[in-house]
Amino acid sequence: MIDESDLVEIFERVRSLPYDTLAAHDAAGLLVDGRGNCVATAGLLSEELSALGARCRAVSWEYELPVLVDAQQHLAFRSDIHTTVQVRVEGRWVLADATHDPRLGILGLTIGRWDGHHDTEPAYRAVGPCVVHGQDGPGSTQLKGAMERIGRQVEATDPDLIAQYQRDLNELFEGCRSTIDGRATKPYPAERPDPRPSGALTR
Repeated sequence: MIDESDLVEIFERVRSLPYDTLAAHDAAGLLVDGRGNCVATAGLLSEELSALGARCRAVSWEYELPVLVDAQQHLAFRSDIHTTVQVRVEGRWVLADATHDPRLGILGLTIGRWDGHHDTEPAYRAVGPCVVHGQDGPGSTQLKGAMERIGRQVEATDPDLIAQYQRDLNELFEGCRSTIDGRATKPYPAERPDPRPSGALTR
């Protein structure tokens, strides 16, 4: 039987890694860079929890981008796709969203807190259906349509503006971390045993 405290410990360790939209985009890169986006966080959390014997699956949904920097006002897109993890607990799937590191709470971003039994609050509220990776159905079709729409909107936006938005956003994140405690963030512990299977998620 899996000890829930072990699951929660892993969740909190992964959540502590800095959220960064320009850094790692998969679990392997997150272990190298020590920071990454929601896909990287979801991939690493799933691998770590699965190594303990927990059943995990990736889920995605469309969400409205929170307005955090001035450059966003000029983007042609207003939403994106979020990816996170569900864990099988006591015969049901519960959300375990470790996307935002705790220091980002100062921006009003949601910080997931997990007790190993119940859903965390999602990092971003869903616009449309929550879709399990690898499962077909109306929700999957709707999400695919959203991804295609967002892709067209991104293509219609000046690449330099997107780059400015990403720089400003991640500088804001880093500024919050420095403001709160003045210390560099700690990398994921490298000395732990590494029984994880290989694998990564896409965006």
